Order: sequence, then C-alpha cells, then structure tokens
Amino acid sequence: MKLVIFVLPMFLLASFCIADAPATQPSKPASKELLESVQKDLSTVNSVEADFVQEKELAMLKRKLIIKGHFAMEKPDHVVWNVKEPVKYAIAVKGEEVRQWDEDTDKVQVIHLGGDPTFKAISEQINAWFLGDYQKIAEQYEVTVLQDTPLTLACAPKEGAMVAKMIKQVAVTFGKEGKYIDTMVIRESAGSVTTLHYLDAKINQPVAKTTWEIPPHDR
Repeated sequence: MKLVIFVLPMFLLASFCIADAPATQPSKPASKELLESVQKDLSTVNSVEADFVQEKELAMLKRKLIIKGHFAMEKPDHVVWNVKEPVKYAIAVKGEEVRQWDEDTDKVQVIHLGGDPTFKAISEQINAWFLGDYQKIAEQYEVTVLQDTPLTLACAPKEGAMVAKMIKQVAVTFGKEGKYIDTMVIRESAGSVTTLHYLDAKINQPVAKTTWEIPPHDR
C-alpha cells in the first residue's frame, strides 16, 4: 500500500534509522529534562512546511532511490506529502481520512481508516515526532543523545513495541532553535536505510489552501 511506502519513512514517521555518533562524543541517555525541553520548543509549532529529499538505500540493491517533493503539516490533523520526482504522487491525511493520487492513473483514492490500530500508531508517531511529544516517544523508544550541537537524538524501539517489527533505530537532527526536524535517518529491521532532508522549513507560517489539494494543484 502506497500509504505505508510514503508515510512510514516520514513519521518514523514516519516514519527509523541510525546515524553514527561522532567518535569524539559517545552517545548518552537523553535525560527527562532534555526531552521536556525539546517538547516545550516543539509545542509552540502549529505548522511546518518544507521541501524534502529522501534517499533510500534498499537492502537488496546497490543504488540509491532519490525522491523529491514537498511536505506540510498543520495542527491538529493535517499532513500532506507531495512527491514530484522521479514520479508524481501525493497523499494527504486529515483526521481518519486519507486521499491518494498518482500521475499514472490520475485518480484519487479515498480511504477511511477508522479505528485501524496500525494507522492510529502511524498518526500518533507523526504528531509526536514533528509536533513535540517526545515524552510519549520515550515510552516506546530508548532515546540517546548522539551530539549536542546540532541536537541529534537516536531512538531504538523498546522490546515489544509495535514499531520494532519494522524499525531498528532512528536518528533525528533538529534545525535552528530546535523547532523543526532538519534530518531523519531511518534504519529498517530488513536492512534498508532512508535519509530524509528537510529544506527551507517554514514554521508557523500560513499554509496555502492549495497545498492540501489532492490531486496537487501543481501536478
């Protein structure tokens, strides 16, 4: 399902993965105070919008898959991923409704996921990673600090966590003032690695209504 292909890498959040800690600074457990500080900074964020570049190294292939597009998220329940290269594809989530479109079929598929536990977990993860519930993340992940500047956290699913079936570890590097995610690196249990770079992030700025359109207005 394309929902899994495109949404999981993002939230982990997709959406995770691991980045090697600098040799001069061994990783250390993230303190409760640090996670509270991160959560406080991100709690002021009501919307995030950015271009993204996703590099995926598939376990069975020697080449990278490069995906480029645009991402937006707005409280309480709006998320959109607009993939522009190498194919055109878009997915928008509003509450429990998912709308998908791809250029090949030029059709919109609408999915009502209701109480689906997998999608609920994905939605909670997206909100937690991008909008700041890092204490909730700490309930499911062992969180360590890879570096202080810029702040980079590595998260490994705890034993028994649902996400542990898919994800081995995740590293998140924050941008200026700690109010948005600059880079996410996701190492999947199957061996594939996904790196997401967010470019020119706009925080708490009005998101154009056309951004949420499925099909995309700029298709």
